[in-house]
Amino acid sequence: MSDAMSEKQKVALTALKRKADSDLNELQARKTRVRTRKSSALRVPMAYANGAIRITRTPGRKYAKNCVNLQDVIHKDQLESACIYSFFIAEEELYEYLPFSHSSGGVPIYIGRDPNFDVPTVQMASTLAGIKLQEKVSRKQLDSIRPALQQLHRQKHGQNLQTFYAWGPGSCHSKILLLVYPGFLRIVITSCNMMTIDTELGDNQWYIHDIPKRSSVATQSPAGFEADLLSHMEALGTPEAFLNSIRGAYDYSTVKVHLITSVPGACSGAKAEKHGLLRLRRIVKEMDLRLPEKTKKLQLEVCTASVGNLNAKWLHGFFDCALGKDALGTYDGIREVPKLKLFYPTMQDVKNADEAARDAASNIGCHTRPWGTAPREVKSIFHHYESKDRGKLFHQKLILAYNHLDSTQSPYYVYVGSANFSQSAWGALEHDKRGNESTSDKKLIKLANFECGVLVPGHLVEGLLEDGTESWQEGIVPHIQTTLPYDIPKDKAWNDYRWTKDYRE
Repeated sequence: MSDAMSEKQKVALTALKRKADSDLNELQARKTRVRTRKSSALRVPMAYANGAIRITRTPGRKYAKNCVNLQDVIHKDQLESACIYSFFIAEEELYEYLPFSHSSGGVPIYIGRDPNFDVPTVQMASTLAGIKLQEKVSRKQLDSIRPALQQLHRQKHGQNLQTFYAWGPGSCHSKILLLVYPGFLRIVITSCNMMTIDTELGDNQWYIHDIPKRSSVATQSPAGFEADLLSHMEALGTPEAFLNSIRGAYDYSTVKVHLITSVPGACSGAKAEKHGLLRLRRIVKEMDLRLPEKTKKLQLEVCTASVGNLNAKWLHGFFDCALGKDALGTYDGIREVPKLKLFYPTMQDVKNADEAARDAASNIGCHTRPWGTAPREVKSIFHHYESKDRGKLFHQKLILAYNHLDSTQSPYYVYVGSANFSQSAWGALEHDKRGNESTSDKKLIKLANFECGVLVPGHLVEGLLEDGTESWQEGIVPHIQTTLPYDIPKDKAWNDYRWTKDYRE
Protein backbone atom coordinates (compact mmCIF):
# COMPACT_ATOMS: atom_id res chain seq x y z
CA MET A 1 0.00 0.00 0.00
CA SER A 2 2.72 2.40 0.98
CA ASP A 3 4.70 1.52 -2.19
CA ALA A 4 1.58 2.25 -4.30
CA MET A 5 1.05 5.56 -2.52
CA SER A 6 4.69 6.44 -3.05
CA GLU A 7 4.38 5.79 -6.78
CA LYS A 8 1.28 7.97 -6.99
CA GLN A 9 3.09 10.66 -5.08
CA LYS A 10 5.94 10.46 -7.56
CA VAL A 11 3.54 10.88 -10.48
CA ALA A 12 1.80 13.78 -8.75
CA LEU A 13 5.08 15.43 -7.87
CA THR A 14 6.28 15.04 -11.45
CA ALA A 15 3.08 16.65 -12.72
CA LEU A 16 3.44 19.47 -10.21
CA LYS A 17 7.06 19.99 -11.28
CA ARG A 18 6.05 20.14 -14.93
CA LYS A 19 3.34 22.65 -14.07
CA ALA A 20 5.78 24.72 -11.98
CA ASP A 21 8.37 24.62 -14.74
CA SER A 22 5.73 25.68 -17.25
CA ASP A 23 4.59 28.51 -15.00
CA LEU A 24 8.19 29.59 -14.46
CA ASN A 25 8.87 29.53 -18.19
CA GLU A 26 5.79 31.62 -18.83
CA LEU A 27 6.78 34.07 -16.10
CA GLN A 28 10.26 34.40 -17.57
CA ALA A 29 8.79 34.87 -21.03
CA ARG A 30 6.50 37.60 -19.69
CA LYS A 31 9.47 39.30 -18.02
CA THR A 32 11.42 39.08 -21.27
CA ARG A 33 8.50 40.62 -23.18
CA VAL A 34 8.25 43.39 -20.58
CA ARG A 35 12.00 44.01 -20.74
CA THR A 36 11.83 44.05 -24.53
CA ARG A 37 8.94 46.52 -24.49
CA LYS A 38 10.72 48.63 -21.87
CA SER A 39 13.97 48.55 -23.83
CA SER A 40 12.11 49.47 -27.00
CA ALA A 41 10.35 52.30 -25.20
CA LEU A 42 13.66 53.62 -23.84
CA ARG A 43 15.53 53.25 -27.12
CA VAL A 44 16.81 56.69 -28.10
CA PRO A 45 15.19 57.80 -31.36
CA MET A 46 17.13 59.43 -34.19
CA ALA A 47 15.74 62.85 -33.36
CA TYR A 48 18.17 64.68 -35.67
CA ALA A 49 18.30 62.35 -38.66
CA ASN A 50 18.67 65.22 -41.15
CA GLY A 51 20.75 67.46 -38.92
CA ALA A 52 19.72 70.38 -36.73
CA ILE A 53 20.97 73.77 -35.64
CA ARG A 54 19.83 74.88 -32.18
CA ILE A 55 20.55 77.45 -29.46
CA THR A 56 20.90 76.87 -25.72
CA ARG A 57 17.65 76.62 -23.77
CA THR A 58 18.40 79.38 -21.28
CA PRO A 59 15.88 80.02 -18.45
CA GLY A 60 13.96 82.63 -20.46
CA ARG A 61 13.64 80.16 -23.35
CA LYS A 62 12.17 77.35 -21.26
CA TYR A 63 9.29 76.85 -23.69
CA ALA A 64 10.83 78.36 -26.81
CA LYS A 65 11.24 76.47 -30.07
CA ASN A 66 14.60 75.35 -31.44
CA CYS A 67 16.42 75.10 -28.11
CA VAL A 68 18.39 72.31 -26.42
CA ASN A 69 20.39 71.46 -23.30
CA LEU A 70 22.74 68.57 -22.56
CA GLN A 71 19.88 66.45 -21.25
CA ASP A 72 18.31 66.61 -24.71
CA VAL A 73 21.32 65.07 -26.42
CA ILE A 74 22.94 62.79 -23.81
CA HIS A 75 20.92 59.75 -22.65
CA LYS A 76 23.37 57.91 -20.42
CA ASP A 77 21.28 54.76 -19.91
CA GLN A 78 21.35 54.09 -23.65
CA LEU A 79 24.96 55.01 -24.46
CA GLU A 80 27.15 52.31 -25.97
CA SER A 81 30.20 54.59 -25.87
CA ALA A 82 30.94 58.32 -25.83
CA CYS A 83 33.79 60.62 -26.77
CA ILE A 84 33.65 64.25 -25.61
CA TYR A 85 36.27 66.88 -26.31
CA SER A 86 36.04 70.40 -24.90
CA PHE A 87 38.47 73.21 -24.16
CA PHE A 88 37.10 73.38 -20.61
CA ILE A 89 35.14 70.76 -18.68
CA ALA A 90 33.42 71.36 -15.35
CA GLU A 91 33.41 67.74 -14.23
CA GLU A 92 30.69 68.08 -11.61
CA GLU A 93 28.41 69.66 -14.24
CA LEU A 94 29.09 67.30 -17.19
CA TYR A 95 29.74 63.97 -15.53
CA GLU A 96 26.25 63.59 -14.10
CA TYR A 97 25.16 62.88 -17.69
CA LEU A 98 27.63 60.01 -18.19
CA PRO A 99 27.47 56.36 -16.99
CA PHE A 100 30.73 56.03 -15.08
CA SER A 101 31.47 52.72 -13.39
CA HIS A 102 34.15 51.59 -10.95
CA SER A 103 33.60 47.94 -11.95
CA SER A 104 34.92 46.32 -15.11
CA GLY A 105 32.88 46.14 -18.28
CA GLY A 106 31.40 49.62 -18.18
CA VAL A 107 30.47 51.71 -21.21
CA PRO A 108 33.68 53.17 -22.69
CA ILE A 109 33.88 56.92 -22.00
CA TYR A 110 36.60 59.05 -23.60
CA ILE A 111 37.14 62.60 -22.31
CA GLY A 112 39.58 65.02 -23.95
CA ARG A 113 40.54 68.61 -23.15
CA ASP A 114 43.24 71.24 -23.14
CA PRO A 115 45.68 70.09 -20.41
CA ASN A 116 46.06 73.64 -19.15
CA PHE A 117 42.41 73.52 -18.05
CA ASP A 118 42.61 70.24 -16.16
CA VAL A 119 44.29 72.24 -13.43
CA PRO A 120 43.96 70.30 -10.14
CA THR A 121 44.61 66.88 -11.66
CA VAL A 122 47.56 68.12 -13.76
CA GLN A 123 49.08 69.70 -10.66
CA MET A 124 48.64 66.48 -8.67
CA ALA A 125 50.09 64.33 -11.48
CA SER A 126 53.05 66.71 -11.81
CA THR A 127 53.73 66.53 -8.08
CA LEU A 128 53.66 62.71 -8.20
CA ALA A 129 56.07 62.78 -11.16
CA GLY A 130 58.36 65.35 -9.50
CA ILE A 131 57.81 67.83 -12.34
CA LYS A 132 57.68 71.58 -11.79
CA LEU A 133 55.15 73.15 -14.13
CA GLN A 134 55.68 76.42 -15.94
CA GLU A 135 52.80 78.78 -16.81
CA LYS A 136 51.78 76.45 -19.65
CA VAL A 137 52.21 72.67 -19.69
CA SER A 138 54.91 71.76 -22.21
CA ARG A 139 54.51 68.88 -24.67
CA LYS A 140 57.32 66.97 -22.94
CA GLN A 141 55.77 67.48 -19.50
CA LEU A 142 52.37 66.35 -20.79
CA ASP A 143 53.87 63.15 -22.22
CA SER A 144 55.51 62.46 -18.85
CA ILE A 145 52.35 62.82 -16.77
CA ARG A 146 49.77 61.21 -19.09
CA PRO A 147 49.78 57.83 -17.27
CA ALA A 148 49.35 59.50 -13.89
CA LEU A 149 46.53 61.69 -15.25
CA GLN A 150 44.74 58.61 -16.57
CA GLN A 151 45.05 56.79 -13.26
CA LEU A 152 43.96 59.76 -11.15
CA HIS A 153 40.84 60.33 -13.25
CA ARG A 154 39.93 56.63 -13.20
CA GLN A 155 40.30 56.43 -9.44
CA LYS A 156 38.01 59.41 -9.01
CA HIS A 157 35.35 58.78 -11.65
CA GLY A 158 35.40 55.22 -12.98
CA GLN A 159 37.43 52.46 -14.58
CA ASN A 160 35.57 52.96 -17.87
CA LEU A 161 37.02 56.46 -18.29
CA GLN A 162 39.90 57.12 -20.67
CA THR A 163 41.33 60.64 -20.78
CA PHE A 164 43.26 62.25 -23.61
CA TYR A 165 44.78 65.67 -24.27
CA ALA A 166 45.55 67.85 -27.26
CA TRP A 167 48.60 70.06 -27.10
CA GLY A 168 49.29 73.25 -29.03
CA PRO A 169 50.99 76.62 -28.64
CA GLY A 170 47.59 78.31 -28.40
CA SER A 171 44.24 77.00 -27.17
CA CYS A 172 43.00 73.46 -27.81
CA HIS A 173 39.57 74.95 -28.30
CA SER A 174 37.32 72.48 -30.20
CA LYS A 175 34.02 71.39 -28.63
CA ILE A 176 32.67 68.08 -29.93
CA LEU A 177 30.47 65.27 -28.59
CA LEU A 178 30.39 61.90 -30.37
CA LEU A 179 27.69 59.79 -28.72
CA VAL A 180 27.19 56.16 -29.78
CA TYR A 181 23.65 54.86 -29.34
CA PRO A 182 22.08 51.61 -30.54
CA GLY A 183 21.76 52.04 -34.31
CA PHE A 184 23.32 55.49 -34.74
CA LEU A 185 26.08 57.97 -33.92
CA ARG A 186 25.07 61.40 -32.62
CA ILE A 187 27.46 64.21 -33.55
CA VAL A 188 27.29 67.49 -31.61
CA ILE A 189 29.51 70.44 -32.58
CA THR A 190 28.98 73.46 -30.38
CA SER A 191 30.29 76.74 -29.01
CA CYS A 192 29.65 75.51 -25.45
CA ASN A 193 32.34 74.58 -23.04
CA MET A 194 31.08 71.68 -20.94
CA MET A 195 29.88 73.88 -18.10
CA THR A 196 26.45 74.99 -16.97
CA ILE A 197 27.02 78.66 -17.76
CA ASP A 198 27.24 77.66 -21.44
CA THR A 199 24.99 74.61 -21.68
CA GLU A 200 22.12 76.13 -19.66
CA LEU A 201 22.67 79.80 -18.84
CA GLY A 202 24.36 81.47 -21.84
CA ASP A 203 23.68 82.13 -25.52
CA ASN A 204 25.30 79.40 -27.65
CA GLN A 205 24.73 77.38 -30.81
CA TRP A 206 24.68 73.61 -31.34
CA TYR A 207 24.90 71.64 -34.59
CA ILE A 208 23.50 68.12 -34.05
CA HIS A 209 23.29 65.23 -36.51
CA ASP A 210 22.28 61.59 -35.99
CA ILE A 211 24.17 59.28 -38.39
CA PRO A 212 22.61 55.82 -38.97
CA LYS A 213 24.69 52.69 -38.56
CA ARG A 214 25.58 50.77 -41.70
CA SER A 215 24.57 47.12 -42.05
CA SER A 216 28.28 46.37 -42.51
CA VAL A 217 31.44 48.42 -42.07
CA ALA A 218 32.51 50.22 -45.25
CA THR A 219 35.73 48.90 -46.77
CA GLN A 220 36.66 52.06 -48.68
CA SER A 221 38.52 54.91 -46.97
CA PRO A 222 36.33 57.59 -45.34
CA ALA A 223 35.65 60.66 -47.48
CA GLY A 224 34.00 64.08 -47.14
CA PHE A 225 32.62 65.06 -43.75
CA GLU A 226 33.50 61.72 -42.16
CA ALA A 227 37.14 61.96 -43.24
CA ASP A 228 37.40 65.56 -42.05
CA LEU A 229 35.84 64.73 -38.68
CA LEU A 230 38.04 61.68 -38.07
CA SER A 231 41.13 63.64 -39.10
CA HIS A 232 40.36 66.39 -36.59
CA MET A 233 39.56 63.96 -33.80
CA GLU A 234 42.87 62.21 -34.49
CA ALA A 235 44.68 65.58 -34.36
CA LEU A 236 43.10 66.17 -30.93
CA GLY A 237 44.63 62.91 -29.69
CA THR A 238 41.48 60.78 -29.59
CA PRO A 239 42.38 57.16 -28.75
CA GLU A 240 42.49 54.80 -31.73
CA ALA A 241 40.17 52.36 -29.96
CA PHE A 242 37.31 54.83 -30.25
CA LEU A 243 38.15 56.04 -33.75
CA ASN A 244 38.39 52.45 -35.01
CA SER A 245 35.00 51.67 -33.47
CA ILE A 246 33.24 54.32 -35.56
CA ARG A 247 35.39 54.47 -38.73
CA GLY A 248 33.32 53.31 -41.71
CA ALA A 249 30.51 52.12 -39.43
CA TYR A 250 28.01 54.93 -40.15
CA ASP A 251 26.31 56.35 -43.23
CA TYR A 252 27.05 60.08 -43.61
CA SER A 253 25.00 60.56 -46.79
CA THR A 254 22.52 62.93 -45.09
CA VAL A 255 25.26 65.34 -43.98
CA LYS A 256 25.24 68.39 -46.27
CA VAL A 257 27.11 70.88 -44.06
CA HIS A 258 30.86 71.53 -44.27
CA LEU A 259 33.37 71.02 -41.48
CA ILE A 260 35.84 73.86 -40.89
CA THR A 261 38.75 73.08 -38.58
CA SER A 262 42.00 74.65 -37.50
CA VAL A 263 45.19 73.01 -36.26
CA PRO A 264 48.30 74.86 -35.08
CA GLY A 265 51.00 75.74 -37.59
CA ALA A 266 51.73 77.51 -40.87
CA CYS A 267 50.73 75.84 -44.12
CA SER A 268 50.70 76.45 -47.84
CA GLY A 269 49.38 74.84 -51.00
CA ALA A 270 46.64 72.21 -50.76
CA LYS A 271 47.20 71.80 -47.02
CA ALA A 272 46.41 75.48 -46.44
CA GLU A 273 42.91 74.99 -47.88
CA LYS A 274 42.10 72.40 -45.22
CA HIS A 275 42.03 74.86 -42.33
CA GLY A 276 41.04 78.32 -41.12
CA LEU A 277 40.50 81.25 -43.49
CA LEU A 278 41.47 79.43 -46.66
CA ARG A 279 39.15 76.53 -45.83
CA LEU A 280 36.33 79.07 -45.30
CA ARG A 281 37.13 80.72 -48.64
CA ARG A 282 37.24 77.43 -50.51
CA ILE A 283 33.84 76.29 -49.21
CA VAL A 284 32.10 79.62 -49.89
CA LYS A 285 33.70 79.80 -53.33
CA GLU A 286 32.55 76.26 -54.21
CA MET A 287 29.01 77.12 -53.11
CA ASP A 288 28.99 79.61 -56.03
CA LEU A 289 27.09 82.27 -54.08
CA ARG A 290 28.72 85.15 -56.00
CA LEU A 291 28.83 87.21 -52.83
CA PRO A 292 31.38 89.75 -54.14
CA GLU A 293 28.68 90.81 -56.63
CA LYS A 294 26.09 91.29 -53.85
CA THR A 295 27.91 93.67 -51.53
CA LYS A 296 25.12 96.29 -51.64
CA LYS A 297 22.64 93.92 -50.07
CA LEU A 298 25.09 91.64 -48.27
CA GLN A 299 25.45 91.92 -44.50
CA LEU A 300 28.28 90.00 -42.84
CA GLU A 301 27.93 89.67 -39.07
CA VAL A 302 30.17 88.11 -36.48
CA CYS A 303 29.39 87.41 -32.83
CA THR A 304 32.29 86.10 -30.81
CA ALA A 305 33.22 85.49 -27.19
CA SER A 306 36.86 86.38 -27.72
CA VAL A 307 38.20 89.11 -29.99
CA GLY A 308 41.78 89.07 -31.22
CA ASN A 309 44.09 92.03 -31.68
CA LEU A 310 42.28 93.27 -34.78
CA ASN A 311 43.77 95.37 -37.53
CA ALA A 312 42.53 96.52 -40.94
CA LYS A 313 44.76 94.14 -42.91
CA TRP A 314 43.50 91.02 -41.11
CA LEU A 315 39.87 92.19 -41.28
CA HIS A 316 40.11 92.56 -45.05
CA GLY A 317 41.66 89.10 -45.35
CA PHE A 318 38.83 87.64 -43.27
CA PHE A 319 36.22 89.53 -45.32
CA ASP A 320 37.66 88.35 -48.65
CA CYS A 321 37.67 84.73 -47.50
CA ALA A 322 34.15 85.00 -46.02
CA LEU A 323 32.94 86.19 -49.44
CA GLY A 324 34.83 83.47 -51.29
CA LYS A 325 36.73 85.95 -53.46
CA ASP A 326 38.82 84.67 -56.36
CA ALA A 327 41.56 87.24 -55.82
CA LEU A 328 42.88 87.82 -52.32
CA GLY A 329 44.56 91.13 -51.61
CA THR A 330 47.53 91.88 -49.36
CA TYR A 331 46.21 95.18 -47.90
CA ASP A 332 49.54 96.32 -46.52
CA GLY A 333 49.29 99.76 -44.94
CA ILE A 334 45.51 100.00 -45.33
CA ARG A 335 43.46 101.86 -42.68
CA GLU A 336 39.82 101.56 -43.70
CA VAL A 337 37.99 98.39 -42.68
CA PRO A 338 35.48 96.24 -44.60
CA LYS A 339 31.72 96.41 -44.09
CA LEU A 340 30.98 94.01 -41.27
CA LYS A 341 29.30 94.07 -37.86
CA LEU A 342 30.91 92.60 -34.78
CA PHE A 343 28.71 91.94 -31.73
CA TYR A 344 30.63 92.06 -28.45
CA PRO A 345 29.60 93.59 -25.09
CA THR A 346 30.83 96.85 -23.63
CA MET A 347 31.82 97.16 -19.98
CA GLN A 348 28.35 98.57 -19.33
CA ASP A 349 26.62 95.73 -21.21
CA VAL A 350 28.22 93.26 -18.81
CA LYS A 351 27.26 95.38 -15.79
CA ASN A 352 23.67 95.32 -17.06
CA ALA A 353 23.63 91.50 -17.29
CA ASP A 354 22.26 89.25 -14.54
CA GLU A 355 24.47 88.02 -11.71
CA ALA A 356 25.24 84.56 -13.14
CA ALA A 357 26.20 86.06 -16.49
CA ARG A 358 28.46 88.65 -14.84
CA ASP A 359 30.16 85.94 -12.80
CA ALA A 360 30.96 84.05 -16.00
CA ALA A 361 32.07 87.09 -18.02
CA SER A 362 35.71 86.24 -17.28
CA ASN A 363 35.27 83.61 -20.02
CA ILE A 364 35.08 86.31 -22.69
CA GLY A 365 37.60 89.00 -23.54
CA CYS A 366 38.96 91.43 -26.12
CA HIS A 367 42.63 91.52 -27.16
CA THR A 368 42.20 94.70 -29.22
CA ARG A 369 43.93 96.80 -26.60
CA PRO A 370 44.89 99.11 -25.12
CA TRP A 371 41.43 100.16 -26.21
CA GLY A 372 42.14 103.86 -26.05
CA THR A 373 44.87 103.71 -28.72
CA ALA A 374 43.23 101.08 -30.97
CA PRO A 375 42.43 102.43 -34.48
CA ARG A 376 39.08 104.18 -34.60
CA GLU A 377 38.27 102.38 -37.87
CA VAL A 378 38.62 99.01 -36.13
CA LYS A 379 36.52 100.08 -33.15
CA SER A 380 33.78 101.26 -35.53
CA ILE A 381 32.72 97.66 -36.33
CA PHE A 382 31.92 96.87 -32.65
CA HIS A 383 28.22 96.71 -31.70
CA HIS A 384 26.58 96.25 -28.31
CA TYR A 385 25.56 92.76 -27.23
CA GLU A 386 22.00 92.31 -26.00
CA SER A 387 20.52 88.85 -25.59
CA LYS A 388 16.92 88.20 -26.59
CA ASP A 389 16.76 86.45 -23.19
CA ARG A 390 17.28 89.66 -21.29
CA GLY A 391 20.26 89.73 -18.93
CA LYS A 392 22.11 86.81 -20.50
CA LEU A 393 25.58 86.88 -22.01
CA PHE A 394 27.14 84.38 -24.38
CA HIS A 395 29.97 82.16 -25.51
CA GLN A 396 28.81 81.78 -29.11
CA LYS A 397 30.95 82.06 -32.23
CA LEU A 398 28.58 82.88 -35.06
CA ILE A 399 29.16 84.14 -38.60
CA LEU A 400 26.13 85.18 -40.66
CA ALA A 401 26.07 86.22 -44.31
CA TYR A 402 22.60 87.36 -45.40
CA ASN A 403 20.58 89.85 -47.44
CA HIS A 404 19.78 92.71 -45.03
CA LEU A 405 17.29 94.18 -47.55
CA ASP A 406 15.02 91.10 -47.42
CA SER A 407 14.39 89.61 -43.99
CA THR A 408 12.29 86.78 -45.47
CA GLN A 409 15.16 85.40 -47.52
CA SER A 410 17.23 82.55 -46.12
CA PRO A 411 20.79 83.51 -45.20
CA TYR A 412 23.58 82.87 -47.69
CA TYR A 413 25.31 80.78 -45.04
CA VAL A 414 25.79 80.34 -41.30
CA TYR A 415 28.91 79.29 -39.39
CA VAL A 416 28.68 77.91 -35.85
CA GLY A 417 31.43 76.29 -33.83
CA SER A 418 34.39 77.07 -31.61
CA ALA A 419 36.43 79.62 -33.61
CA ASN A 420 36.59 83.09 -32.12
CA PHE A 421 37.40 86.22 -34.15
CA SER A 422 41.19 86.06 -34.08
CA GLN A 423 44.32 85.13 -36.01
CA SER A 424 44.96 82.31 -33.54
CA ALA A 425 41.65 80.71 -34.50
CA TRP A 426 41.49 81.45 -38.24
CA GLY A 427 45.10 82.15 -39.18
CA ALA A 428 46.35 85.09 -41.23
CA LEU A 429 47.10 85.40 -44.95
CA GLU A 430 50.60 85.98 -46.24
CA HIS A 431 52.02 86.06 -49.75
CA ASP A 432 53.26 82.65 -50.85
CA LYS A 433 56.54 83.22 -52.70
CA ARG A 434 56.31 79.78 -54.27
CA GLY A 435 52.93 80.69 -55.76
CA ASN A 436 49.72 78.71 -55.69
CA GLU A 437 46.86 79.58 -58.03
CA SER A 438 44.18 77.82 -55.98
CA THR A 439 44.96 79.98 -52.92
CA SER A 440 45.51 83.20 -54.92
CA ASP A 441 49.22 82.93 -54.06
CA LYS A 442 48.52 83.05 -50.33
CA LYS A 443 49.59 80.83 -47.46
CA LEU A 444 48.19 80.57 -43.96
CA ILE A 445 50.26 81.65 -40.95
CA LYS A 446 49.78 82.32 -37.22
CA LEU A 447 47.31 79.46 -36.65
CA ALA A 448 47.81 78.57 -32.98
CA ASN A 449 44.53 76.91 -31.96
CA PHE A 450 42.59 73.71 -32.51
CA GLU A 451 39.09 74.74 -33.67
CA CYS A 452 36.05 72.97 -35.07
CA GLY A 453 32.84 74.31 -36.58
CA VAL A 454 30.40 73.81 -39.42
CA LEU A 455 29.38 76.05 -42.27
CA VAL A 456 25.70 75.55 -43.11
CA PRO A 457 24.61 76.52 -46.66
CA GLY A 458 21.69 78.92 -46.45
CA HIS A 459 19.24 76.79 -48.41
CA LEU A 460 19.54 74.10 -45.71
CA VAL A 461 18.86 76.33 -42.71
CA GLU A 462 15.04 76.23 -42.69
CA GLY A 463 15.10 72.43 -42.79
CA LEU A 464 17.42 72.27 -39.77
CA LEU A 465 15.06 74.20 -37.48
CA GLU A 466 12.45 72.68 -35.18
CA ASP A 467 8.95 72.65 -36.66
CA GLY A 468 7.06 75.77 -35.60
CA THR A 469 10.13 77.99 -35.26
CA GLU A 470 9.07 81.53 -36.12
CA SER A 471 12.01 82.33 -38.43
CA TRP A 472 15.65 81.42 -38.96
CA GLN A 473 16.62 84.60 -37.11
CA GLU A 474 14.60 83.55 -34.05
CA GLY A 475 15.84 79.97 -34.30
CA ILE A 476 19.59 80.49 -34.47
CA VAL A 477 20.38 84.11 -33.50
CA PRO A 478 20.04 84.49 -29.70
CA HIS A 479 20.93 88.18 -29.66
CA ILE A 480 19.31 91.37 -31.01
CA GLN A 481 20.81 92.21 -34.41
CA THR A 482 19.81 95.88 -34.40
CA THR A 483 21.86 97.05 -31.42
CA LEU A 484 23.82 100.29 -31.83
CA PRO A 485 27.50 100.56 -32.65
CA TYR A 486 29.77 101.65 -29.79
CA ASP A 487 29.78 105.32 -28.88
CA ILE A 488 33.47 106.07 -29.36
CA PRO A 489 35.26 107.05 -27.12
CA LYS A 490 32.57 106.62 -24.43
CA ASP A 491 32.10 102.83 -24.77
CA LYS A 492 34.86 100.37 -24.03
CA ALA A 493 34.97 96.67 -24.98
CA TRP A 494 34.51 94.37 -21.99
CA ASN A 495 37.57 92.85 -20.36
CA ASP A 496 37.91 91.08 -17.06
CA TYR A 497 40.92 92.27 -15.05
CA ARG A 498 42.54 88.87 -15.66
CA TRP A 499 42.63 89.66 -19.38
CA THR A 500 44.19 93.09 -18.88
CA LYS A 501 46.68 92.51 -16.05
CA ASP A 502 49.57 93.47 -18.35
CA TYR A 503 47.88 96.66 -19.58
CA ARG A 504 46.95 99.96 -18.02
CA GLU A 505 43.68 101.32 -19.38
